[in-house]
Amino acid sequence: MRDPGPDARPLRRANLKRLLTARRIAFVGGAMVEGAIRYCADLGFRGEVWAVNPRRATLGGVACYPSLDALPGLPDAAFVATAPDTAVGIVADLAVRGVPAAVCYAAGFAEVGDGSRQARLAEAAGATMALVGPNCIGTINYFDAVPVIVGNHGLARPERGVAIIAQSGTITINLVGADRSLPVGYLLSIGNQAVLDMADYIDVVLDDPRVSAIVLYIEGLKDVEAFAAACAKAFTRGVPLVALKAGLSAMGQQIALSHTGSLAGSAEMYDALFDRLNVMKVATFSELLEAAKLLASGTLPAGNRLAIETCSGTDSGYCADLAERFGVALPQPSPAVQASLRAVLPAIATASNPLDVTMAQWGDREAQAMSLIALLEEPADAAALIINYPHNAATGSYGAAIDAMIDVRRTTDLPCYVITNLPEGAPEAVRARLAEHGIVTLQGIEDAFAVLGRTAGYVARRQRLQASDGPECRLVGLGDLGQARAWDEWASKAWLRRAGVALPDGRRVANIDGAVSAASEIGFPVVVKATGPKLLHKSELGAVALNLTSVGEVRAAASAMGAVPGIAGFIVERMIGDGVAELIVGAKRDPLFGLSLVIGAGGVLTELLRDSRTLLLPVREEDVREAIANLRVSTLIGGYRGRPPGDVDALVATILGIAAAIEADAATIAELDVNPLIVRPNGKGVVAVDALVTMGEHP
Repeated sequence: MRDPGPDARPLRRANLKRLLTARRIAFVGGAMVEGAIRYCADLGFRGEVWAVNPRRATLGGVACYPSLDALPGLPDAAFVATAPDTAVGIVADLAVRGVPAAVCYAAGFAEVGDGSRQARLAEAAGATMALVGPNCIGTINYFDAVPVIVGNHGLARPERGVAIIAQSGTITINLVGADRSLPVGYLLSIGNQAVLDMADYIDVVLDDPRVSAIVLYIEGLKDVEAFAAACAKAFTRGVPLVALKAGLSAMGQQIALSHTGSLAGSAEMYDALFDRLNVMKVATFSELLEAAKLLASGTLPAGNRLAIETCSGTDSGYCADLAERFGVALPQPSPAVQASLRAVLPAIATASNPLDVTMAQWGDREAQAMSLIALLEEPADAAALIINYPHNAATGSYGAAIDAMIDVRRTTDLPCYVITNLPEGAPEAVRARLAEHGIVTLQGIEDAFAVLGRTAGYVARRQRLQASDGPECRLVGLGDLGQARAWDEWASKAWLRRAGVALPDGRRVANIDGAVSAASEIGFPVVVKATGPKLLHKSELGAVALNLTSVGEVRAAASAMGAVPGIAGFIVERMIGDGVAELIVGAKRDPLFGLSLVIGAGGVLTELLRDSRTLLLPVREEDVREAIANLRVSTLIGGYRGRPPGDVDALVATILGIAAAIEADAATIAELDVNPLIVRPNGKGVVAVDALVTMGEHP
């Protein structure tokens, strides 16, 4: 897409606001726009609607104008539903006339591989037009009844609600049409993002105080820096974001590319981005709906402790399983709280959490309320009732349980939830009544626990970010590189030494006699490695010999390595024998995300274990510590089965030093692989025993 200059984005965003609050809308097309025109009346749009078609007298009950020239005025927004090449010309005509915004419904652009046509469309829009799409269904402002969209997508108009922003028309339709009691204020199908990108839509809806949360369906981002800035604005405004990222598998990435013309980046990069910006990531569409509902409620639990009431041993046991799976804590009642519970529970009930009040208490509103209130004497962050409310059976006892939960809500400031076993387990009228009393209905027990666990992580991360001045928005190393060249181990270690990383005492020698002499100088035991410009992964070539304890062993090992293709000499180093864990610390460059840092389990099992975390540069100390703590190998670092704990502080300091050196060389560094980085016992530091640096030339 042509770069329209630094001042264009604010102007485009201002014009996007005009589209979302349009008072005059021109629909250009044929039969496809008839439903769109009728939907304006159905939703209650109070402005003017104009239809443009040279061959029709009316469309959707509105008289047609034969051309844009014939319109009685300048529209605030246009909806273009024509063949793709025709759409390019119409968008150009709109831009010339000064129309501030348009939706291009037409498909057949980058999603089918025609990047040149999409480039022409972007050029036609000019520098400042807010062009939505192409390959999208359009936008709806439900708050103010402004639909610029094909189809009819409901008539509900909440006072507060979420903004759904999706690179898919189908997904937006599915989300807004789901029977989940999710209040939707904006529905934005953004398609291929030929001009506007996701950051623009986020930024604009954030200026509406009625937006309670933002829901994102992402196939690929165009501008990660702009996205980060928009998410930082959301953080400052206190508006939560929840995202479902598609295109994580190899096939999914291909489909995402063909669907919206987006470059779908790696899963690790997006995870790192979402963690940095505190965007809650979910795994399914159902989770997306339930998370949006919970975040939009504004009553988020302060932690992960949940007090649960059920009337079934099965429900209680399954809740315990789900809590463990999704990181939800179930605080058990103290002896004093157990005594309070026994005073109100049936004799056959057990005073525990989850609390099964049994069928002996089922249907007794007062008793059920008193039981959960008693359980809440034990400190918790939220309270929940597990229930499946039938649609086609007697509901008297179910109503009593709902009433009991409302009574509980009156006694506590904690968030209160009704969790249904199945998504269809609560009729709309029941959900509405609970909402009137500030109780959120979470539909589907598995999704509910997943979302509660994710929400606890979201809240904890938000608190950490607030303590450190908010999310880090900067990215480093976004520029392209020329031809990259891998350095040999000795040169790579020289780069590490300049970064302040500890290395084993070592020598580079030219021949076997030199290896023997170097080993004698260093002292046994030693490591001998073959070295050469192409010997980048030596273990697989038999070019590494460990724990050599004599001159004879060194000579034999070096002699055996003489047959390795490409050998140019040897590296002899002191053997580090007191390591408690081996890590890999690496860096990789991505055209969208810049440079990232990879921290994980290292050594010869790196690929097999796949125990790693990715952080985008620049990094903060707390991010590095959290990444290390979340590794499975952290069990070894903490001291496993009587072994000494590792030097975590030295590990963190070393990783931060490597990160700083990468930033300093951001213009030229392409890749880094420090593997293994040996963590020694506490107080003895860490040592990098192998490294590979790949450098390119800046264009």
